[in-house]
Parts: sequence; C-alpha cells; structure tokens
Amino acid sequence: LYCSAALAMAAVLSAGAFVWRAAPRTAPLSRFADRFASMATAKALADADATIARTSQLFIDNSYSKAEAAATIPVISPTTGRQFAEIPHASVGDVDRAVRSARACFDTTNWPTRLPAERSDVLRRIAAALRAPDKLAEMSVIESRDCGKTFAESEVDIGFCADVFDYYADIAPTHLVATPVHLPEGEGAASDFSARVENEPLGVVGCITPWNYPLMQAVMKVAPALAAGCAVLLKPSPLASLTCLALGEIVAEAGLPPGALNVITGGPPQDLPAGSSTGQALIDHRLLDKVSFTGSAVAGQKMLQASAPMLRPTALELGGKSAFIVFEDCEPFIDAVVDWVMVGIFACTGQVCSATSRLLVHKNLEQPVTDRILKAMENIRVGDPLDPKSKMGPLVSEGQHRKALEIVRQASAEGCVVHAPELDLPEGLSGGYFMAPTVLTEVPESSAAWREEIFAPVLAIRSFTTEDEAVAAANDTPYGLGNAVYSKDPERTARVASRLRSGVVWENCSNVLFQQTPFGGRAGKGSGFGFEYGVPGLMEYVSPKTVVKSNTPSYSWKQYVD
Repeated sequence: LYCSAALAMAAVLSAGAFVWRAAPRTAPLSRFADRFASMATAKALADADATIARTSQLFIDNSYSKAEAAATIPVISPTTGRQFAEIPHASVGDVDRAVRSARACFDTTNWPTRLPAERSDVLRRIAAALRAPDKLAEMSVIESRDCGKTFAESEVDIGFCADVFDYYADIAPTHLVATPVHLPEGEGAASDFSARVENEPLGVVGCITPWNYPLMQAVMKVAPALAAGCAVLLKPSPLASLTCLALGEIVAEAGLPPGALNVITGGPPQDLPAGSSTGQALIDHRLLDKVSFTGSAVAGQKMLQASAPMLRPTALELGGKSAFIVFEDCEPFIDAVVDWVMVGIFACTGQVCSATSRLLVHKNLEQPVTDRILKAMENIRVGDPLDPKSKMGPLVSEGQHRKALEIVRQASAEGCVVHAPELDLPEGLSGGYFMAPTVLTEVPESSAAWREEIFAPVLAIRSFTTEDEAVAAANDTPYGLGNAVYSKDPERTARVASRLRSGVVWENCSNVLFQQTPFGGRAGKGSGFGFEYGVPGLMEYVSPKTVVKSNTPSYSWKQYVD
C-alpha cells in the first residue's frame, strides 16, 4: 500500500535559514546550525553502500533473509530516476512468518513482562548506536539517496530518531507503573476494597509507514511500542525502505530479542500476483492486535475495512491541507513571518502532511508578504540532495512528480498565477524528479490547488479582511491535522487557535513539534485519529487493566451465603 501523507517532524532548510523542527532532549537549537553546511564524506558513502548491500533483505527473528522465491522490487533514485538497489518483495507466506515470529516473542518470551526500566536499557542502546557519528552519517546518506531529501535534513532526522528512543526510554518506567484508584470512603468501599489500573503492553502491532520521513515515521511508532513491551511488524513504504531495513541489525546488536521487531517490505497490489499485496496481507492477518498507519485517506479506509471484522484497534494519521493565517499587525516582523511560511511549505520538498500549504494573509499585507516570498524563493537551490549547496531535493517518485505538475497545470487553467523560478539542474540530473518551489496567487476558492493535498512545494495564497473570514476559510476543509496563526497580539493568536478545528495549532511559527508534544488529527475530521509522540504516543500501545481487590479474604457481601 502506497502511503501518500506523513508527519512534518524534521529539519528544514528554508530560504537560507536552518530550523530544527524536532529538538533534541538537550542542547540549544543553535548547536545544530553548522549542519547547514553538512556534507557526506567518502567514508559515509562507502559505508552506506555496504549497509544497503548487507541489510536489504527481510528482517525476521533478528536475522536477514530473502523473500519467498527471492522476489525483489527495484529501488529507484529520485535524484536520477535510475535503479540503485533492490528490496525484498514479501509474499503472503513471508508476512505470515514475520507475524508468527512477533506473536511468539510476545506470547512466549519475557519481553512484555520485563520491567519497563529493563526495556528502556535496550532502547537507550539503540539510540546510542544511531547517534554514533559514523552510523549517523551512513544512515543519512541512505535516507537521502532513498527518498531525495537533503543530507542536512536526513542527518537531523536520524539524530532525532535517537532522541525519540531516548525519550520513550525515559518516560516508560514512570508512565507504565500501576496507578492506584481512589475509592469512596466507608464500609463497602475503601474500607473493604482497593483498586488499581495496570498498564499492560497491547500485543503484536502492525506499523505501516510512509516515504517522506522513512526512518522517523517508523521510529515514532516503533520506539513507544517497544517501550510498552509490544512486538512490532514494521512495513515501510516500497518507495523508501532502506533505513528501516538497516534498523534491523542495530536493534539486534542492542539486545532486542528475536521477533520484537520484524521489518518486511513489498510493493503495491498491481505489482503482485493475483492482485495481492504485502501490506494487505499484513493488515488482514488475524494475529495482529493493532494496526498503526500513516498515509493517504484512501489507504486509511482500507486499514479500517481490514480491522472491522476483528474489532481491532487502528490508529490513522492521514494528512491534511493546513492553513497559515497572517494578520495585518505582522508588518514589523514580516521577515520572520515569511521565513515561517516557507518552513511550512518547502521543508522536505513540500512532502509533509501538516504542511501549511494554504496561506491566508490579510489584504493589507498580501502584496508585501507575497513579494518577499518570491524574492526568498530565488535562494532555494534545487539539486542533488547529497550536494551541500542544495536546499531542496527531488520529489520521491515519478508518480508524485507527475501528480504535482498536473495540479499546477490545472491551477493555471483555472486562472491562478503561477510563480516558479526556472530549474537549473547540474548535468546528469535530468532524469530526476525535481520541481521548482512554486507559489500560486489569485487562487479561486474552488481550485484543486486550494482544496486538495498536493504533497509538493506548492503554496497557494488568498487574502482576507476579518478574523471571522480567516477562521472560516481555514476550517473549510475536510482535513483537521494542523493550522498556524501569526499576530503580535497574544490574545488574538490564542483566540484564533481555539477556533481552528485541527489537532495541532502553531502560534507565530509553523510545523514546530517536539518528541514531548502529542501529534494527531482532530477527531471527526479526515486526518485520522490516534496520537504519536508525547505520553499519548506511548499509551497508544498500552492496554489498561482495572484490578479490584477485596482487602480481606474472609470478607463478602453475604448476598447468597451468610
């Protein structure tokens, strides 16, 4: 199953500014400013090649193996459009083998019953391995080659993955302990009974993740699930699976027991015999206790359809069409506003589910803000993601590239004015899936560019005159993931934030999230349900159990026996 939406949680390169969008547990953000000039060394490139060759197989029971009949699918470079690796094409039998391995780990080993602090020790070793300089550089190269994001972005992504493992290692021992329940005083209540809520691991979890933040999207599910004591089946997108497969040897070396994390890969239904699919085989498996999915709304519906007969809990993060409201009092700091606007749409080449792709700017500031955005766009160098001079890499695939260009073409036909600098690509990149940063003005409210998730570096701009008008326009979408509001008046930003119908709102910034801040769509809207990050992200993988105890074995209500 292709995943077409993902979480905005990574480093961002925006018009010459470097912004850490998911801060580490310690150290000021300025510490990472030098990464703007990061570049992949010859050693990192060689290490990446060796790791890809060594780990591009199914990871089951802490070992690598080929798929049934040695089936593979090609890995296409978004930078060149040419194949550079291959990954396993897991069959239904491969999926069953992986699920049963996880089931055995959960049902027959002490992994789920270990003290949370003991599991945390394993998570910390995983974090330390990811953070080691050589491994960090190697994994960053793999990520950039696989999904097309710049090396600087990938480097921060991988570092943040380490921080997420550490974060859940830190909080699990506190939040997984049994919690006493206060009972009413008196006879027949607290005098005779006590109660507690125990937080048990939920079981075997199938995690299906997208391609825009390949390892990060996996870790935001895997880390809390492992911290809770679950066993995990990870199925990354076939468009970007390499770092997830490489994670296998890291967790094995860190002491994770066999079956606690299995990684399987495979292609979409049209590529498999009889219309079968690796992802479909996974979500149809009756030995899964939960499914956690990040991707498109259409695929999310398939997750629910598969889970419904089993009444199986399913968490969905399904993308959005987020708005960024800029009020007229922002003129004194318009450069900061423009920088945040660009952070919200040009990070990860616009392939971010919470991208603030709809700019609603007060009519008095519309022209100044637009002019500054267009000027700053000239500084966004589009090119090879491993070139330290590149600020934006390619889109992930030919299909994504074709879809984005078609929506821009359609927008032009609908009367939108298209602003995009001409691409000046180095020799050898003509086959890549590159797209210039694009701004649309004079956008009709009915335009697909205004209403549909594009998942590309395309910003649509409209103006407003009143606060009510801005809020109504922002909320006029089936999605409910994120929105942003900018004003020098804190009462206004708080008031507007309370009226915006989304799971996350940013005041005077955009797409800033930390491992401590829960992230998820607003219930009842089309961005899904469930949480990632923060304490709620941990509790997604916990099954609460209420235990009520009679304090005295000889005590009874004497209803049937005196």
